[in-house]
Amino acid sequence: MDIKIDDIVKQVLSEVGTPKVDKTPFTLERKPVFTGKETGRTAVLSSPENYEVKDCEIPKISGKEILVQVEGCCVSPSDTAEFMKEKRIGQAVFTGQQGTGVIVKLGSPALQDAKGNTLKVGDRIVAVKKAGGSASSFSGNRMHSGIMSNGWFSNYIVLQAGNQIYQVNDLDLESRLLTETAIAVNSAVQRAEKLNHLEDTKKVIVLGCGLEGLTAIAALKCMGIRQIIAIDGSETRLKLAKEFGAPEVIDYRDKKGMPAILEKIKKYTGGTLADTVFQCTTSSLGRSTAKRLIKPSGSVCELGYILGRGKATAKFYEETMPSGGRFYSSRDYEECFSFLKKAQEKEIPLYKLITHRYLLPQINEAHWAAIREEGLLVSVFNR
Repeated sequence: MDIKIDDIVKQVLSEVGTPKVDKTPFTLERKPVFTGKETGRTAVLSSPENYEVKDCEIPKISGKEILVQVEGCCVSPSDTAEFMKEKRIGQAVFTGQQGTGVIVKLGSPALQDAKGNTLKVGDRIVAVKKAGGSASSFSGNRMHSGIMSNGWFSNYIVLQAGNQIYQVNDLDLESRLLTETAIAVNSAVQRAEKLNHLEDTKKVIVLGCGLEGLTAIAALKCMGIRQIIAIDGSETRLKLAKEFGAPEVIDYRDKKGMPAILEKIKKYTGGTLADTVFQCTTSSLGRSTAKRLIKPSGSVCELGYILGRGKATAKFYEETMPSGGRFYSSRDYEECFSFLKKAQEKEIPLYKLITHRYLLPQINEAHWAAIREEGLLVSVFNR
């Protein structure tokens, strides 16, 4: 069967909608002053596809707990899956698991985070998923005034101090919100670096500049990889790819098809093809296309499924999910935070990955934006 390679490339890469990048980052400069008289607000799934924001009592905390004022939370694939469920038992599943906030109250002055740092009021923290602990260190299914606190989709949350809390005062709000996205991509890129012996002289292609691809470009840039070529069919995404660290970009919509793409790659790399291709698409044709772009000794690293975003990846994501969810080691998180700090220092605009921003009362709109796969990443903020 005669298959035109340029049509295949278009199918592989035309998966992510054009992101909206004209919004500036949220900044919360003042540390909150907690008086104890505040009213708690939490988003409760009252019926399928419908959150209601309800008032609730802010609970007292035990000696091993911390009270955190929530700054924001990303909408994750597990959140949208729960949002769409027709049947559920009570509020058995926490939603809002990728959030960050500021400590406003400590149960004890001797509490520490995962690295042994002493926690204090005003610290900015993230709660993470690690083997052997509950998701994001939520402190049980407490009821306050008849309403269950629902994860980070609230204005306050109670967390257990200890090995699932990280003090991250040196990261801005967007970087903290991107922790779960960054750790998934950065861990995969780090493994590829070790397996494929990626050095600063190696030539790398990132195929597809959606959320995974742009994050991969930033991670590679922070690792010291200089020769990065980004391939996509969106001028907006290719512009972002340059901002994130790809010196060369190729628009796959070139009418001359794959021969023209290969010619451009060889021109950029001094006559050779890539050592490694990071395939950041989910098309079944993606891997065969990626193999056309590498040397005989080269390798392909698939990143299209690691975030479980979108309808095309949902089934695969759920079927490959280990019991209890995916977990990362302390070292993975340390490397992730190091990457995010380097990105800040290099002024890589990671905040542009958060293309859709909503306030807590707009939480239903936020979930529908994620379900429709609009932009790159959707977040709910407390202001």
